[in-house]
Amino acid sequence: MKKNILIILISVIIAILGIGFFLYTLTIPSDFNDEVPKEVKEEVSKTQDIENVNYNDATLYKKDKTELKISDYKNKPIMLLFFNKNSKDSIDVLDKVEDLYKNYDGKIEFFMINTAEEVDEELASKYTLEIYYDFYKEAARNYNITEVPSMIYINEFNEVFNAKTGFTTTDALEANLDILSNDI
Repeated sequence: MKKNILIILISVIIAILGIGFFLYTLTIPSDFNDEVPKEVKEEVSKTQDIENVNYNDATLYKKDKTELKISDYKNKPIMLLFFNKNSKDSIDVLDKVEDLYKNYDGKIEFFMINTAEEVDEELASKYTLEIYYDFYKEAARNYNITEVPSMIYINEFNEVFNAKTGFTTTDALEANLDILSNDI
């Protein structure tokens, strides 16, 4: 008899817990997993090393066709980002660099190098970073760039310490910029 009462009591408790859990799940929106805010979604880096990359000079161009040589910034930390306005991953990485730029302004020279012929004014106006052009693909050849986005990090000793291509996370960008700026 005591055994039957114990079984009934346990069954009632399990039923109450089951009903409580069911009612709780009704209060969670059905699209909850789809509505995770962007900053909560986990970023996954999809980069690959770029092989055989060394410091090289190259001529870049401003929008007004003014020339600029990478060697003009010799012995300064440099980040080169090769991007294309038609690549979603490129624009995503460019946006991340723009967000991080203010933390490294004056410590690192940033060269956002567009591989397309033109960047429309609407896109260019989104950024405080200056956009440069590689009209003759000299920089792309010199740094073995075959796809975008590509990030090249050059330290103050004119050594490439990291060269990656593909989508990268904010954390990975920040880690490389910290090393480059000696903020580690």
